[in-house]
Amino acid sequence: MSRETETITITGLQPGTTAALEELARQEGKDTDDLLRRWLQVELLSRKPFREILAPVRASFKASGMTADELDALVKEEREVIWEEKQNGTNG
Repeated sequence: MSRETETITITGLQPGTTAALEELARQEGKDTDDLLRRWLQVELLSRKPFREILAPVRASFKASGMTADELDALVKEEREVIWEEKQNGTNG
């Protein structure tokens, strides 16, 4: 599946900025482009109203046909599974 992408160029960074970004990316197991892309996306998303962020989730839930009670039961069941895994020292 191909994705359209956009490119930006940043100029005027203080000396050492690129090296610092490369080190942070290395520590997170990413390349610098991935690190910066994630930071930008998080910053942009954080400025949206919460209802707008959740709109696709709400639409998907509605399309699923699941009721609120069924969702509650599913969440409860999964929380119990996670709790049991933590108690037994297993990770799935």
